[in-house]
Amino acid sequence: MATVSRIISYIIPLVLLVLVGVIFLSEAGAWGDLKEAVLSIGEVLNDFLPKFSIGLEEQKAEVAIPDEHQQSIVKLTETISSMLGPGKENCFANYGSFPDLGEGGTSLAFESKSDHTALTVYGGAGGKQIITGLYKEIPSMKPCVIAGTFGESDRFFEHFLIGGKLEHPYYRAVNFLTIYYTSGAGIDGNHIYVADFGSEPVNDEGDNLEDGGWLFTPDGEHICFFPTDKSGLVFETSDDGMASAIFLEKRVVSKERTIRYRIDAGELKLCSG
Repeated sequence: MATVSRIISYIIPLVLLVLVGVIFLSEAGAWGDLKEAVLSIGEVLNDFLPKFSIGLEEQKAEVAIPDEHQQSIVKLTETISSMLGPGKENCFANYGSFPDLGEGGTSLAFESKSDHTALTVYGGAGGKQIITGLYKEIPSMKPCVIAGTFGESDRFFEHFLIGGKLEHPYYRAVNFLTIYYTSGAGIDGNHIYVADFGSEPVNDEGDNLEDGGWLFTPDGEHICFFPTDKSGLVFETSDDGMASAIFLEKRVVSKERTIRYRIDAGELKLCSG
């Protein structure tokens, strides 16, 4: 902003000088003098503008996120794109999960629009600057979660992980969700926040994105994230989502109730392959 202010302070007086010259210099010879003055102004600007350009490049370079964060976000968007379209009903895909995004670090915001979902990534100082190179509009995508107050996670678990009848609703379409790092009171970790839900469910949990990198689509249009809770070795569901043990095989007692096991057994399908 300081650089922009300098530009304004230089250019405005020079422009006024040129206008005054145009208005008051009516003699033929005066136009030659005015031309020389304008050329002189150009030389001054040429000396200054490169410095301004360099300043912008330096400012842009400061707005960055760690390489591993960038790679995981690119992988996420590629995975989402592979899940969209006809023939992608009730299938799963894995984006590899996120590393710790860091307090005041990287965050992602998904906002549903009329014909696409906009993904905005924040980082830099205080985690509040937009990373323009990672902004993406994902056509035909609508965000959703396997959580909510109408038994969505219960119905999902009952059908996909136990083999019971599929009943609706088993996912919740949402308009806006964010992913970021939270800390305090032993709940350090990546957090998913669903603006549609208010203070709860989901949003009152701490590190509630221990999803193992799994995503789900019911229809090739809605892309669902899995909020989790820390139910340890117990396979439970709640309004907040499903137990992290369902996604993290290292905590498992009954592997047959994990997504990975049931996919490997051919009981659940991947969106590709």
